[in-house]
Amino acid sequence: MGQAFKTDVFTPAFDAADMAARVMTFAPATDAEALKLLRASFPECTLSMRIAALDLLMRRRPRGFGQTYSPR
Repeated sequence: MGQAFKTDVFTPAFDAADMAARVMTFAPATDAEALKLLRASFPECTLSMRIAALDLLMRRRPRGFGQTYSPR
């Protein structure tokens, strides 16, 4: 009876940085596209883990894309 809960399935644990690095190989144009790639590439990961990876991707991108902010 103790064998009922044993599984031989191995699910690798992914780090948010590893997930972000894998998604960057596809060079997503938008954050929505990056999230779609995360969903497709890591369906076994939790939503919170995919959001953490998306947050890493968003922070790597320069804010403003070359536009300078000048407060008055």
